[in-house]
Amino acid sequence: MGTEAELEVKRLRELALRAAHAGGVCFTRFLEPAMEADCRAAASDAGARLALWGGYEGAERYIAAFYAEEAPAEEDYPLSPLELSWNAKYASPGHRDLLGAVMGLGLERDAIGDIAPLEIDGSACLFAHRDVADYILANLESAGRAKLRLRRLDGAPPLRPPEGVSLRITAPSFRLDAVLAAALKLSRSETQRLIEAGLVKRNHMEALRGDAQLNEGDLLSVRGYGRLRVESFDGLTRKGRQGIRLFRYTG
Repeated sequence: MGTEAELEVKRLRELALRAAHAGGVCFTRFLEPAMEADCRAAASDAGARLALWGGYEGAERYIAAFYAEEAPAEEDYPLSPLELSWNAKYASPGHRDLLGAVMGLGLERDAIGDIAPLEIDGSACLFAHRDVADYILANLESAGRAKLRLRRLDGAPPLRPPEGVSLRITAPSFRLDAVLAAALKLSRSETQRLIEAGLVKRNHMEALRGDAQLNEGDLLSVRGYGRLRVESFDGLTRKGRQGIRLFRYTG
């Protein structure tokens, strides 16, 4: 018997091999963000293709699809977006309240994806695995002091844009430590200490090297400082520094 992580990796490999040899599509359940590297390794080793989808662009938790031919369409993934709504005048359940209420139904964590706020105040979207959606609709009644109303959503849910501010910085290079130093107004040695202390994550995985080269779309998380996303590289400035656009989350 292996650890839970080892068993999960073994399941990924089995699904990738099945998809590569038998054709069709093999889906996982919802995975932790840090499993992406294992998914890509399983697909590569098996000679399968890989797609990831959590219900919307930028989802942290996702379902992996291993396939041999054409990529599966987004609507074919076994997930259901459910609207959770409440009277915002009398209650304001946070993410922890909503997740706790869902998990209180006795579900496994891999049955639940992200919970994201909708455009309308007093509502959120729960991305659930298709095989537990009806159970949630029938049994979830409240979160904390908030009474909930639930319904299944059709099509792309109208999610609220993330809260934050756009930044434009310049840095001597695209190195992780250089970009963080410029964005957080720290010295290079201070950012290196944060990395060495295990306080920095890149795309949900612990960043181990300050000299790692960043890519557009990378998500950076620094404990005590918040989260940043690399939006674009704008080329060299007149002083020979790299122009970089970031989004800094404030919500």
